[in-house]
Amino acid sequence: MRVRKRSVLPQDLIEVLPIPVFFKARDGKHLGANKAWEAYFGVRRESFIGKTVEDLFSQAPEVATKHRAVDEDLWRNPGTRSYELQVPIHDGSVRHTLNYKATFTDADGKVAGLIGTIIDITERKRAERRHALEYRISRILSESGTVAAAMPRILAAFCESLGLACGARWSMDPKIGAFRCEEAWSVDDPDIATFLAASRQSNYQPGHAGFIRRVLGTGQPVWIVDVGADDSFLRGAEAAKAGLRSAFALPIRLGDQVLGAMEFFHRERRLPDEWLLETGVTIGNQIGHFMARVQAEGELREGEARFRSLTALSSDWYWEQDEQFRVTSMSSRFVERTGIDPAPYIGRKRWELPALNLTESDWERHRAQLERHEPFFDFEIERPGPEGTSVWLSLSGEAVFDEGRRFRGYRGVGTDVTERKRAQGVLRAAYEELARSNAELQQFAYVASHDLQEPLRMIGSYTQLLERRYGDRLDQDAREFMGFIVDGATRMKQLIEDLLAYSRVGTRGKEMRPAQAQAVLDKALVNLRAAVEQSEALVTHDSLPEINADDTQLTQLLQNLVANAIKFRKKNEAPRIHIGVKDAGDEWRFSVADNGIGIEPQYFERIFLVFQRLHTQDEYPGTGIGLAICRKVVERHRGRIWVESAYGEGSTFHFTLPKIQKGET
Repeated sequence: MRVRKRSVLPQDLIEVLPIPVFFKARDGKHLGANKAWEAYFGVRRESFIGKTVEDLFSQAPEVATKHRAVDEDLWRNPGTRSYELQVPIHDGSVRHTLNYKATFTDADGKVAGLIGTIIDITERKRAERRHALEYRISRILSESGTVAAAMPRILAAFCESLGLACGARWSMDPKIGAFRCEEAWSVDDPDIATFLAASRQSNYQPGHAGFIRRVLGTGQPVWIVDVGADDSFLRGAEAAKAGLRSAFALPIRLGDQVLGAMEFFHRERRLPDEWLLETGVTIGNQIGHFMARVQAEGELREGEARFRSLTALSSDWYWEQDEQFRVTSMSSRFVERTGIDPAPYIGRKRWELPALNLTESDWERHRAQLERHEPFFDFEIERPGPEGTSVWLSLSGEAVFDEGRRFRGYRGVGTDVTERKRAQGVLRAAYEELARSNAELQQFAYVASHDLQEPLRMIGSYTQLLERRYGDRLDQDAREFMGFIVDGATRMKQLIEDLLAYSRVGTRGKEMRPAQAQAVLDKALVNLRAAVEQSEALVTHDSLPEINADDTQLTQLLQNLVANAIKFRKKNEAPRIHIGVKDAGDEWRFSVADNGIGIEPQYFERIFLVFQRLHTQDEYPGTGIGLAICRKVVERHRGRIWVESAYGEGSTFHFTLPKIQKGET
């Protein structure tokens, strides 16, 4: 006979990884994580082991729902998954994360759980978000000939990109010596439209008090958490009546000169967002440059100059190609971000210099896309870097046409994604190490099942033979010692057999078929007839439904639970056991309740683990595997199992089984 043990994750390997790594069991409960995970979330590992994502993200159910959906997809289709998600962490902030998950198997090749890692991409997402907004606004500016034509679209772009309710631009009118609202944009809301219309009809005198006055007077951004509660905001009551809560205003500047201000409103109460203000100030500077250039230069030439200036402010770099696809320029950010000298690339086509990850066929597809003048996104290239390293670049670009719609080349942006690619490599290495470890554990299980049982049989058999043949020559101590040997060998043999039974739950099970739960219970009680009669147990039950199950394993499940109820009975009280069932929507919720000795709450999870005994062998014999088998049977049937108990007052074991779905009968 063979013993197969569940695979064990290499905790020591995971512990030293610099990125957060966690792993969870097939039931969705976390088994552990490394120090990097603990540091990232600010949660001690001991507090979440055994918890589900619903427990960990109780304040953010949408996060738990997304994690759970991916986990369920992995259980159905094992392999790897990656997805992006915003999650809250211990300091109250929300971080953008890139999540990688991969299933791992037990010694029998069955999915035992999953391992995952989290890469914080908040800064990258902010950079992408900022770049997307800057790029959209730069397009608007390059396509517009006047400030009046550009600003409504800029306000719309700002609000739509950042989820704002409305926005407006204010400027100083030197003719009347006051500042006024020039343009506005809002979501489709009549109350907000009324508020903005009233704002446009009013003129305000310069000064440092008030919302827009402070921005125009100081050239610095201003944030109001609650417009209805801020006395310095003169239009606060009207804004609150329109359903607006938080507001912020940004200067439009050209150097030290303040050319105007933009104000934006949230429908929710928001605390100051430094990133948002910084982004807004940058865009305000971009608009200031645009306004100055509109006055001094022609529309076509200024459109190109504006685009270059604006993209130079981006966190990534800007590049251009001519109509022959030769690189003609790259912004200074390229060398700052990558450390690569751009000189060898200028005047050359992209595919004329080595890319470590691309084949000739890859380049042919890229060239064909350029020749069709199509935009491209996230084209990844691994270039040789400084000092023998390599750098991963992600490029996006679009075709450029002149006023006659003649093709003039490409322009676009680049991003350094080296850290992300390295993190992916670390995860792949960890997964490969897990696979190797699983193979070693399979070999160990083979040895344990075959090589341990035979010596135990020999020890027991020959010890008994010695006792029978030479028993009359041995003193009382010798016979007692030989009894210990036989008992130990017998218990070890039982332990190995129980381990085999545990490992076979997932590998030797029968096909799921419709079965009457009543018939399954009857069979379990027949197997327990002697124990029931000896203990004078009374076993009752509800009317039990038809279920889709492996009837043999379900018999084992009920037999183990009823046998436990009989075993852990009170000394002077006959067992009273009731098997109940409730309709719980898409599943049946079974229960096995008893009047036994009960279990203390701190042991509720421990009792379902292999070899976890709460009593000595003399008090209650057994190997501590029975409830672990119950848990594994229930999980194979896509259910859950748990216990409710009070010490000295009995226990109720609950487990769920899915209902038979249409088409399964």
